Amino acid sequence: MTEVIRLTGVGRSFPGDPPVHVLAGVELTVRRGDYVGIVGPSGSGKSTLLNVLGLLDRPDTGSYLLEGAETTALGDRQRTALRGARIGFVFQSFHLMDYRTVEENVMLGGLYTGLTRTQRRDRAAEALDRVAMSHRRTFLPTRLSGGERQRVAIARALIGAPALLLCDEPTGNLDSVTTGAVLDLFDELRANGTTLLVITHDDTVAGRADRRIRLRDGRPVPVAAGAPR
Repeated sequence: MTEVIRLTGVGRSFPGDPPVHVLAGVELTVRRGDYVGIVGPSGSGKSTLLNVLGLLDRPDTGSYLLEGAETTALGDRQRTALRGARIGFVFQSFHLMDYRTVEENVMLGGLYTGLTRTQRRDRAAEALDRVAMSHRRTFLPTRLSGGERQRVAIARALIGAPALLLCDEPTGNLDSVTTGAVLDLFDELRANGTTLLVITHDDTVAGRADRRIRLRDGRPVPVAAGAPR
């Protein structure tokens, strides 16, 4: 299978006396169609890893290949273009614009993909249908439940057909029933070939993935299949 992510010896530190080493020699490979759950407590480096994977931050050391392209030496504009074209983000807080319709919010996800407005509208319709939200196309986010808003956020992330869907605590603001519905949707996306990486503090959420990794001392440690969740 084609590699989407390959991290080799990736490290990230922050200034201090002494410096704070958040990521240390991270080795990670994610292939196309993988569903990976990364779990760890607050302060374990999950957010820093997300920022590196999402091209929002640069590692201090090591190599990050995204679909075979080395990203660490790219300029800011190149990183922005690559991020917009190849990575979709889903966050805990949805980040929808209350004064724009569901369709318009999803269309915003295609702004940096080079698509025309008509193409973005067509893609938005496809993405909303994929997450079973076509019937809410003209609604404002304020009229939606939390689960519906997260489905819209997922549709927005999918509009550009990203190589990687990065999810940061995607169920953190949802109740248990709605969490189950969103995780069922992730299962459907995985079954249809979407590459998913879910970062969470919740072992149950991470346990829905095909592969679980726990961050420990700035390094990913695989969780054996069948290990307690």
